[in-house]
Amino acid sequence: MDNFKGNRSKKIWLLTEVIAGILFAMFVYFVFRGKENVLGGFIRILTSPTVLITDFLVIGGMGATFLNAFLIFIFNYTLMRLLGTPLNGIAIASFFTVFGFSFFGKNILNILPFYVGGILYSKYEHIDFKDILVTISFTSALAPFISEVAFNIHVLSEYAYINAIVLGIVIGFIVTPLAKKMAGFHEGFNLYNLGFTGGILGAVIASVLKLYQFVVVPQRIISTEHDLELKVIASGVFLSLIFIGYYINNKSFAGYKTLLKDTGLKSDFVVKYGYGLTFINMGIMGFVAMMYPILLGQTLNGPLLAGILTIVGFSAYGKTILNITPILLGVFLGKFGSKTDGFTIALSGLFGTSLAPVAGVYGPIWGVVAGMLHIAVVQSIGVIHGGLNLYNNGFSAGIIAGFLLPIINTTKESVNKRRAKYLQRQKALHDLIRKTEDNLHDDYK
Repeated sequence: MDNFKGNRSKKIWLLTEVIAGILFAMFVYFVFRGKENVLGGFIRILTSPTVLITDFLVIGGMGATFLNAFLIFIFNYTLMRLLGTPLNGIAIASFFTVFGFSFFGKNILNILPFYVGGILYSKYEHIDFKDILVTISFTSALAPFISEVAFNIHVLSEYAYINAIVLGIVIGFIVTPLAKKMAGFHEGFNLYNLGFTGGILGAVIASVLKLYQFVVVPQRIISTEHDLELKVIASGVFLSLIFIGYYINNKSFAGYKTLLKDTGLKSDFVVKYGYGLTFINMGIMGFVAMMYPILLGQTLNGPLLAGILTIVGFSAYGKTILNITPILLGVFLGKFGSKTDGFTIALSGLFGTSLAPVAGVYGPIWGVVAGMLHIAVVQSIGVIHGGLNLYNNGFSAGIIAGFLLPIINTTKESVNKRRAKYLQRQKALHDLIRKTEDNLHDDYK
């Protein structure tokens, strides 16, 4: 499928390094241009509670935020390379998602305890850590728990840092079996299964913390000053993906129409269509995702960039233009008659595309319905986990999928039964007419 000979994966990693180099060059340019105190900003990011919504561009500035993002990028890249993790669709999705959330919510310190917990679990179950690495990387959705326990100013304790580390290790240890169990609830129609798992787990932990008077203060810190820079950097990444994919795919877009017809349900585009078409889809989807908040009149910031990069990542594992458009439309239509602001619509729309398989399998109308339900549920569901699950939209999407599937299936079964009865009546009528014609023909003879 791809224009590679020999070890394709090795060359893909090389191309990843090229993209990283382009990003780093842009980062250096913007840092020197802004003359920021990068180290001071970076320390603020590391020591700040990261409950939803805390934009690191405000907390630490452009340079410090990109430093945090690159450290997380390098950490996951190195870990995947050393362990020999297969570079399939879900691995690419995790890579871009974690990278995206390094602009709000995740820092290089508050994600580490989960990996330690995952390593301990792999030892306990006698399995390779690389087999659960993707799951653990997604588990960093609960990173705000670590920062809150360690740096919450309302709870001063000399053991706060130790408590935070222990909590993260416990979460990393138990999350893998939980994720497997939770996947059955939505049957794969929620692409962000760890968001749903994190929501359930986060609700339990948040309830325990609340029982012992642990105060979590909601945040709404959103930047508005770096719109142009983020658009330039994001566009550079998306164009690179398209060009690289075009080259890999024998310098053509051949086969892309076939990919667009995919339902997106449990669909690994790398396995089914190859790296070339997958990268092309990722780049195109990046521009599509970026246009959504722009059309809504929103400036790009850390949370919206995370939503865009998450769509890019999952464009290797289930998302296409055709199956996310109904979801985006449904979220947009859901704002009419409500007081929901444009930022919430934009953010919920981007992350709500987790429900893309609903539109892909059952059609655009059900996709619009799913989007409208999502914007309603996601604004209320965060109270359950106190805003400490970064994948709040994934939690909402899991609930919506689990709620909608029985209704959709019941409706389709009812329609199919009525259609079957109609066809039976038509057949009976046709047989009666033929029998009458035969009788008349016999009488004529």
